[in-house]
Amino acid sequence: MSADVHIVSLIIHVLPEYKNVVLRKANNMPQADCHSNEGENKFVLVFEAESDAVLSSSMDEINNWQGVMSVQLCYHHCETNESLQEEIQYANQAS
Repeated sequence: MSADVHIVSLIIHVLPEYKNVVLRKANNMPQADCHSNEGENKFVLVFEAESDAVLSSSMDEINNWQGVMSVQLCYHHCETNESLQEEIQYANQAS
């Protein structure tokens, strides 16, 4: 049986004085990538989790970081790890 992979995007709103600290913590998460615009007090965190429980726990943890005002789930995709390893055949490729 193949394990599931949950790919998620979160919008994280932070207090301005904590933005850099929170960004550093988020970037230190395993399999995480942060996207931020200069001057905004929010950023998008994209990461992978191995289960709904880990996803929920991670969101709770981030929400409890000092300076975080809110954490919003904006994208969630779940697929088997095996499926993610398959090569994609495009319709315009010759067989």
